[in-house]
Formats: sequence, C-alpha cells, structure tokens
Amino acid sequence: MRQKLLGIGLVSLGLAAGLAAQFEHQQHHPPTSTSAYIRALEDPARNAWQKPEEVVAKLGLKPGETVADIGAGSGYFTVRLARAVGPSGKVYAVDIDPGMLEYIRQRAKKDHLENIQTILAGAHDPKLAPASVDLIFICDTLHHISEREKYYPLLARALKPGGRLVDVDFHKRALPLGPPVGMKISRKALIEEVKPAGFHLVKDYEFLPYQYFVIFTRG
Repeated sequence: MRQKLLGIGLVSLGLAAGLAAQFEHQQHHPPTSTSAYIRALEDPARNAWQKPEEVVAKLGLKPGETVADIGAGSGYFTVRLARAVGPSGKVYAVDIDPGMLEYIRQRAKKDHLENIQTILAGAHDPKLAPASVDLIFICDTLHHISEREKYYPLLARALKPGGRLVDVDFHKRALPLGPPVGMKISRKALIEEVKPAGFHLVKDYEFLPYQYFVIFTRG
C-alpha cells in the first residue's frame, strides 16, 4: 500500500496488512517485515503512478508552513513536503509504527532535513495539537479507518484557521494495485463523509491514474 495506517478502528488485520494492500497484486500477498514495507513504499516504479513531485507542487505550499503527514510510513511524501516548506517550516511525520518513525528520523538526518518531527500516534488519536498545522496530508490511508466520522473532527481541530485537508486515495473500482474494491472509499462518498466536520471541497485533481486527489477547507 502506501503511507502507513493510522486512525480509529483500524481494520482487524492491523497496520501491517493494511499497508501491504496498497502494493500487493490482486492475490494480496503482504510483505513480511518492516524492511519489506519500506522497499515497497520506496520502489522507484511507484513514482510513475504516484507522481509525488507533481502532487506536492499542486499543494502550493509556502515557506514556513506546517504540514502533518498522517500515516507517514517510510517518509515517501514526508521528505518532499519538508523540502517544500523549507527550513523555516515544519512537517510532522505521524504514524503508529515506531520502526517506521525511526526510519524517517534516520532518513531526515541523512538528507539534512531538520524540519521533520516524528509523532508516535495512538490508534485513536493523531496527537496533533489544536490549531497547529496549515495542511494535513493523507495518502492511501483513510480507507483503512473505520468510524471515520469520529476521526474527521480530530483533524479539523488540528488545523489552523484557513487550513486544508488533503486526501489521495484509490478509486473505488478494480485496479492493478491497491486494496480490494470493497475496502475503498469512493471520491463522492468521501466528499459527503467530511461535511459534518465542516469540510468542503475546493480542489479536485484528476491527473493520477489510479487515485483521486482532493483538497478541502473548513467553513
């Protein structure tokens, strides 16, 4: 799969199996170790369909902004977000897996990115302070969180006034990679789900071959 899982009511297979689902074939044979997950997340072949540089560019991040990467995994997007906000900005790499967070810390040190801070989150709490971030970025994670109606308000609370919620996730149809169709959230369903927490759609990009890419604000 992807950026790692986090949230309320993780599927019974847990963080590891959920992460694996993004990068398995239709047979769904999961990697068996953290190092295997990292190799899957960082596979150069992913860049062709994930288009990470273009995704980050579309966010229009400004120097000095603060971003939370929910389900940061190996830091695939974390390091790119950190470069986008610059030394005066900050990126919180949020995950429930200590091993992945340690990998991100070592990666940030190697890449001389001092603006990355890891957060070991709880299964029911991203542990983001109220009004602490300008943007929350989530990639291939929300579809593994049940009871999302309880989780969205926690994300809303963490945003500063005018802050944005970004979600990139797989289209709800048969695809050559990603989780089973029944596990996915359709773009239309997601837009409806976040409304009670005060979010409304402001951007909708369609350049990713397997995923939708939507941006919400509150109010």
